[in-house]
Amino acid sequence: MKDLQFEYGQTLLKSQLEIQEQTLRHISREIHDNIGQVLSLVSLNLNTLKGPDTEKLKFTSGLVTKAIDDLRGLSKSLNPDRVQTIGITESIKTELVQLERTGIFQTTLTIENDLYDMPPEKTIILYRMVQEVLNNIIKHSQADKILVLIQNDSVIGTILISDNGRGFSVENKSSGIGLQNLKQRAALINAEVRIISEIDEGTSVSFILKS
Repeated sequence: MKDLQFEYGQTLLKSQLEIQEQTLRHISREIHDNIGQVLSLVSLNLNTLKGPDTEKLKFTSGLVTKAIDDLRGLSKSLNPDRVQTIGITESIKTELVQLERTGIFQTTLTIENDLYDMPPEKTIILYRMVQEVLNNIIKHSQADKILVLIQNDSVIGTILISDNGRGFSVENKSSGIGLQNLKQRAALINAEVRIISEIDEGTSVSFILKS
């Protein structure tokens, strides 16, 4: 009975993730095709304006240009097709570049043998797991440094994400929804989640991938 319940839960989660990816693909295209084009036209119009407030126009144009760049980055981040095309490592690089652009975070990516090739559906799930950890760092950690280490010994691959934030008590958070979501997703790709954290000592999250 427990095996059946587990299998049903995994099937349900996989279906939910597939629906989520379809939604994100649609949002990505809308951002790229519609919002991005409108902002590009606004930027062009601003650049043709002249008047006494030239500096203000330049500043506004710069803000629009930044918004376009941010939206393009968001569009790429949401689009599962692009993640499948460029792979998990390049996708993580893109995420870290976006974090650097905020001016809030310093990021470091170290690759000790790249990960082995994974099926597209596993790549997407792993990427969303990495995104969830990075989003948690942004929202909760109060960190300013993020380190990502990718290792692979041909049998086991590892992605380690560390921050220098305020940390938390793993025991108190062990049954939290966020951690349970990570573990459920990890089970879909035959992976393991390990979290090390202490108050005021930062947090490290590892994804252990079995080939």
